[in-house]
Amino acid sequence: MKSKNVLKNKRLKYGTYSTAITIVFIAILVVFNLIVGKFNKSFDFTEDELFSLSEESIQVLDNVKEDINVYTLFPTSGTDAIIGRVEQVLDQYIQHNSHIKVENRDLYLHPDFAGQYSSEGSTVDINSLIVEANDRFKIIRYEDYFNSDGHFGLESCLTSAIQYVNMSTQPTIYYVTGHGEAAYASYTSLDSQLKLANYDVKDINLLETDIPENCSMLLITPSARDYSEAEAKKVLNYLADDGRAYMIMGGTNMESFKNLSSIASAYGITLQPGYIYEGDESRYMMYPYAVLPELKDHDINSSLVKNDYTVLTVACQALGRTDIKKQGLEITPLLTASDKAYIKKEGNTSANKEAGDTEGPFDIALAVTDSTYTDKAHSTKLIITGASFYLAEPNTDAMVNNANSTFIVNGVNWLNDTAENIFISAKNLQGEPLVVDAGTAGTVKLISWGIIPGILFGAGFIVWLIRRNK
Repeated sequence: MKSKNVLKNKRLKYGTYSTAITIVFIAILVVFNLIVGKFNKSFDFTEDELFSLSEESIQVLDNVKEDINVYTLFPTSGTDAIIGRVEQVLDQYIQHNSHIKVENRDLYLHPDFAGQYSSEGSTVDINSLIVEANDRFKIIRYEDYFNSDGHFGLESCLTSAIQYVNMSTQPTIYYVTGHGEAAYASYTSLDSQLKLANYDVKDINLLETDIPENCSMLLITPSARDYSEAEAKKVLNYLADDGRAYMIMGGTNMESFKNLSSIASAYGITLQPGYIYEGDESRYMMYPYAVLPELKDHDINSSLVKNDYTVLTVACQALGRTDIKKQGLEITPLLTASDKAYIKKEGNTSANKEAGDTEGPFDIALAVTDSTYTDKAHSTKLIITGASFYLAEPNTDAMVNNANSTFIVNGVNWLNDTAENIFISAKNLQGEPLVVDAGTAGTVKLISWGIIPGILFGAGFIVWLIRRNK
């Protein structure tokens, strides 16, 4: 009788059911984990997808057909959290392409290993990575993929290195000098981005030498003196033969720089005198001449728009069209100022809009394609911008999270007709700083300096009245 009562006990009955369900559930989880483990897949739930590969990296990996060795130089007993992140990211590369081979070489256990990759004045340190294939290698140092600002740039460095050892030739950019241009070395953030995109940048003085055959593109920046007629002719001859050029022309007086201006005007572009002031508070930073231009629909801007980047053009000039335009030209806006923008002529000290000021909208950067057919089909490409040297100046670039240098590198890639030379922005483990326009800054000031203190004062006054009347 007692045994029957025990079997009819509801508590025991439901307890047995619960135990059985729990066992079945655990069994399902075990089987599920075993199945997932077979596929060697992982999932990234971080807000900024810190451990997910970008489309650009996947594109590069899809072109890898031979083994590439990645040597990590981590101490086997290391506890650095960043190294753990590195290993997680490396797993993504291995999962996507089996030709990526990763092996750790602890330099304490293999002290001679790094020697074969060292050169005079350059050593390979602990926590570095070495990417090697096809008798080429690239070293990624710890400070290259992580810095004190919290930027974790492993993916950009690693994809760049894989691309480098997998490419047959490295494209060369020639930076034109000899007219009082800023030294290329001063454009530190741009130089860093171009290196990551695997471009080799060299100086060229057109008075002393002709443009070499291996020139992938000319980089022309604001200068203190005009080009000579012979120099301008060299550039025009180079462009006429399917040449490519990136021209940053802001701060140039067209009347005083006739030879330099003739290069742009040959492709239907002229530089308007005076500087652009933005009348829309949401379209400038701090001062009206620090313009936050609209990014127009173009392949060059697609990654910037996707990542919600904002370009900053300080002391820029508007680009106009010449009266005569040759056939075969396709001119597409890249950056524009709003219809509330206006141009202040030189010597005008007032920042406010006045009668006689030229009204917007204005083009700040243009992509030009010349498909003129002569003896053969040509495809000359230029990017011409009225932005000043601040477009590539590193401090200005840092104010917009390196969006300016990203914009330039994207343009360089477009000029070179290749999607292989890519740029992947570093991810900030501490969060990206905000780019705040003047309108938003004014609203924040009003709220923080006026509305919030007013509410607190009002609440305090009401409490005081209530207590006083008790």
